[in-house]
Amino acid sequence: MTGESGVRKSSLAKVAEFLAAKGPGGTFSKLELFEAVPDVSQADRRMRDLRQMGWQIDNYKLNPNLRPDEYLVRKLGTRVDLGERAPKLERKNITGPKRRRILERDGHTCQACGVRAGQEFPDAPGRTAVLTISHIVPVSQGGQNTDDNLRTECQRCSSPSNDPAPAPPSTRQVLDRASQRPFADKQLLYSWMKAGQRTTSETEELFYAWSRLAPADRTEVMAALADEIINELTGQ
Repeated sequence: MTGESGVRKSSLAKVAEFLAAKGPGGTFSKLELFEAVPDVSQADRRMRDLRQMGWQIDNYKLNPNLRPDEYLVRKLGTRVDLGERAPKLERKNITGPKRRRILERDGHTCQACGVRAGQEFPDAPGRTAVLTISHIVPVSQGGQNTDDNLRTECQRCSSPSNDPAPAPPSTRQVLDRASQRPFADKQLLYSWMKAGQRTTSETEELFYAWSRLAPADRTEVMAALADEIINELTGQ
């Protein structure tokens, strides 16, 4: 893709040109973006850069009416595709201690889909979750690196294009499966839906705490717990 002068445009300008063609109020999928600029391998990163230049682009985290692979252009920013000078981008890094604190707070669990660090995705055996820290409100839209604006997400939920999930199920498929669950499961599932995230039980938190012990200590705890179970079963 080249401009009118025949000069080859940068990847940033290509993505900006695509978004500008959609215009404010226009929606697009990640697949549409890749088809429009197939030689841009890091379109996600370029969109993040444009957000820091005044472009407002909603995703499903900001707009619940959007699908996980869908975006909405709310406002155009610096028209780098038309030659406007791009401002120096400001990178707001999340410090190591803060990253660890957020991971601990969220139980090392993706707050969008509930998968744990290193756990296989239920619909993709053999592929394990890698967790990252994401902003709920993007920095470009005023979001800060405060704890309440950060949450743990897996690579799928944080950047669907880099690790795409299989095609989403239909509404009927989800409802049919939910309807077949026992009443207690339905209540729990509804509480997760209402909260917008999967909460962990104390038992799950204890299992995670146990899994972080040294191998010898895990064995010690298992043995002690086994003794307690046997004593309770035998009434001792």
